[in-house]
Amino acid sequence: MVNKFRELADDIPGGTWLDDLARASAMAAHAKFERTSRSPLLRVSVLGSSQQDAYTFSDIGRALQDAAAKIGRIIRDPQSEITYVQPADREKAPLIQRGQAGNTLFFGFPEPEPADALIHDGIETLSERAVKELCDFLPANGSDDGALDAVLLQRDTVRNAVSDIVAAVSKNAGIGLQLTTTAGEDVLRSMTTEQARVLRSSLRESREEVGYETVSGRLDGVRTRRRIFYLERESGGTVQGAVAPDLLDEIKLNLDRPVTARLRVVRTTTIDGRRGRPVYELLEITPETSLF
Repeated sequence: MVNKFRELADDIPGGTWLDDLARASAMAAHAKFERTSRSPLLRVSVLGSSQQDAYTFSDIGRALQDAAAKIGRIIRDPQSEITYVQPADREKAPLIQRGQAGNTLFFGFPEPEPADALIHDGIETLSERAVKELCDFLPANGSDDGALDAVLLQRDTVRNAVSDIVAAVSKNAGIGLQLTTTAGEDVLRSMTTEQARVLRSSLRESREEVGYETVSGRLDGVRTRRRIFYLERESGGTVQGAVAPDLLDEIKLNLDRPVTARLRVVRTTTIDGRRGRPVYELLEITPETSLF
């Protein structure tokens, strides 16, 4: 069967609203003239033992939902990066569980609505597109090492979404995915526990981001033996951290007084986008006379 409109939609580059509109028009024509309508379906097979418990299916289902919600968020807002899924993101890209047979879970997608459908006329909802794009980042099979390497080169949100699946698979069992789209395609992906463990190790590698900050506030205290300072920000909140030995005497002279502090800020970030708490080091203080 010739799918001219489908081919036209696939050939439209870019992700602007105008590109999406042109792609939507071509897909609507494809639906009307070239294909028989069908409901999209995601089959998730849990590999290995046939005696998987409810916690295994819950972990895997929740991981897929969170991952789809994160991908859905950057589809809606390509400039954003998120590492923690919000309830509103799940609501906009939900996976609807249709049933379970043995070790296979079946997920459907909501009916498209004007508010959340990227392509109208029942063609493709945000949920379906998010799952389809998520599949693009997952291995095709147990020997697809290239896909594992490629994950590490993706943007923060994608790495974090894949990390959700990695965590569930490495803790439980491998999975096989089969997405049947409204366009009639079958997308097959999988992830073994071995692949998940390799990716988990890589994604949890950390890197340090070092910056500097100038803060106005009041020196609230110091622990001399532990070399820890406490600074109450003028804008609110308290900063605490390490202090060099040669600044201890100067800090004591300026306790409970307004100062301007020069801070070194170190933050650890894992490759999957999880950011640790900032660590502060006091480098310099300058007394002020009229902050308060």
